[in-house]
Amino acid sequence: MFCSSCGKQIPDGSAFCPLCGAKLQAPVGGAAPTYAQQAQQTYGSPLTGGAIYSPGTQPGAPNGGGYIQTDRSLLVYIILSFITCGIYGFYFIYTIARDMNIMCSGDGDSTPGLGAYIALSIVTCGIYNLWWVYKIGNRLAFNGPRYGLQFQENGTTVLMWYIIGIILCGLGPWIGMYIIIKNTNAMAAAYNNCIAR
Repeated sequence: MFCSSCGKQIPDGSAFCPLCGAKLQAPVGGAAPTYAQQAQQTYGSPLTGGAIYSPGTQPGAPNGGGYIQTDRSLLVYIILSFITCGIYGFYFIYTIARDMNIMCSGDGDSTPGLGAYIALSIVTCGIYNLWWVYKIGNRLAFNGPRYGLQFQENGTTVLMWYIIGIILCGLGPWIGMYIIIKNTNAMAAAYNNCIAR
């Protein structure tokens, strides 16, 4: 098991962490671990010396990459998508998928790039777009603890804004995209901080 405070591996069933002394909470009988607990156990926390990268990868490696943009904005996304007749939206999808795959490297998941996004959205008459934002929301929630972040929203939250929130004068998808942008910016800032160390 892993200490919920320092992220280091400790003997199973410990009541206190032998390394940092933190009191450990016993898991509720049979409760499934949360995204945060799963990620903490798998990766540790980079803020406390846990691994960020999968084995064999380092910052600057081809799949590691350099700094990631932290100033994405919903307003810029809307304006540039409008000015470019939607072309900027495709570029935005490309950069989000690329950055997600860099920040979440080694989590056993992969965010499909622009080609797959376009092709599958056409084949499914746009339904794939909903699946894509759902997966992004869940991937952010799962990997947040790797960087000391706890996101309140996950894929279900984003999906509900996209589907049900459209009733609110069509604002639902914009709120869903805002959640993705906000959480991606937060994770990118934490990622950049970790690779700068």
